[in-house]
Amino acid sequence: MDDDQANTRFPMPRAADRPFDPAPELTRRAAEDPVSRVELWDGETPWLVTRHEDVRTVLADPRVSVDATLPGFPHTNAVSKARDTTMKTLMQMDAPEHTTHRRVLAPEFTLGKMEALRPRIQRIVDDLIDRMLDGPKPVDLVTAFALPVPSQVICELLGVPYADRGFFHDVARTLVMDEADPGRAMAASEELNAYLERLVTGKNAEPGEDLLSTLAVERYRTGEMTAREIATLGQLLLVAGHDTTAAMIALGTAVLLANPDQLALLRDARMAAAGVETPLSDSRSSSRQVIVGWSGAVRHAVA
Repeated sequence: MDDDQANTRFPMPRAADRPFDPAPELTRRAAEDPVSRVELWDGETPWLVTRHEDVRTVLADPRVSVDATLPGFPHTNAVSKARDTTMKTLMQMDAPEHTTHRRVLAPEFTLGKMEALRPRIQRIVDDLIDRMLDGPKPVDLVTAFALPVPSQVICELLGVPYADRGFFHDVARTLVMDEADPGRAMAASEELNAYLERLVTGKNAEPGEDLLSTLAVERYRTGEMTAREIATLGQLLLVAGHDTTAAMIALGTAVLLANPDQLALLRDARMAAAGVETPLSDSRSSSRQVIVGWSGAVRHAVA
């Protein structure tokens, strides 16, 4: 291993004139040195795997684990280390535990149930666009649209009452906006879990037509899951679904504005669906201590 490689900090800086492209050093390694060492914020030097075929091999190997509590696990920052080692979710579970918990959520994300959400999502999007059009100019797309859309949609999905949504949005922002202070992030996480626990018990008494009500009646009431376990699932949906969606809205808009020919194609309604699918599928993710590829999925080799 080259000492310079091990001293290369991850994540690597992107080129100022090409902010949407992978970091130049990451691209170089994919071509010339696809399995190499990098240095993380805490001095750990995990392996970085960059080629698609290698990434698929690593992620399919049962000796590689996503359990964040294992010694040497490559945590990408202090907040993720604090959160992932104290609150175990689907994201930190290997099969068969992961499979069991995933089956709890799978029936709630069928095509039919997602289609049933479409009118409410459309209303959220329309209302936010109207506010931007009616408000002062220029407008910050991230704060006015990209962040509120996923937060409000997750509220609809979970069944968060309208009166509580201001609190929910504030806590959510602390959790997903790269909060640098582990103590503050963990306090927000605990505050949200406590709120969701209370919501689960309330839904058990008076269920509605939402995800937490379903889990309260089918899992909490029967003793299969505790209120805290259901709350943790709710927080997982927030953290996993919020940041990725907000980033895709903002970055997708920026990329289209930088490529007007592609933007022109999307004005054809027949191209809109493909235009949405392309950036979603093009987020190439792919990390014995291992950080895998473009976006930095992390795994730990257990054998």
